[in-house]
Amino acid sequence: MLFSVATGYALRALAALPEDGSFSLTKELSENLDLPKPYLSKILGALAHEGLLESVRGRGGGFRLAFPADRIAVGDVVRVLEGSERGTCAMGAASCDGNCGPCPFHETWMAVKAQLDWLLATVTISDLRAWEPQGGVNPKAEAGPKRAPAGAASRLAWLRPGMGFGAPATVHLSRSAL
Repeated sequence: MLFSVATGYALRALAALPEDGSFSLTKELSENLDLPKPYLSKILGALAHEGLLESVRGRGGGFRLAFPADRIAVGDVVRVLEGSERGTCAMGAASCDGNCGPCPFHETWMAVKAQLDWLLATVTISDLRAWEPQGGVNPKAEAGPKRAPAGAASRLAWLRPGMGFGAPATVHLSRSAL
């Protein structure tokens, strides 16, 4: 899995927020995306605290993007929820800088990490909103959300449970592919 469950939930929620800048309640997002409300509330609160979301309490309140969707990179969300030093060492060591016994993956991992960092900096929430997965809907997700997100088109089908970010993935790489 590329992202933690929290980051996967955050990306799904941010992509589902209304494009018109109106506020959405955590309750509505959690129901529409079939996500646990208390956990989603903590995630959205962290994103608001770091300035990626605006939050307003009370009637007419909720959460909305603090910037246009094309100005919020996936990497911004990852840094808030997973930290900026995410994936420094492929083996999980506290330090793997190449100076004092780098891990066996060090050189290759640093090249892969540079590409991953570039990808996270260039893909935006707007890109996630526009994405249409090829190959149909994941069979686990066929039940779909309890309610369709307000104004969401079928292009947001990947937001359904079991789809997209936060779902386990298996990647097989051979040494020659690196």
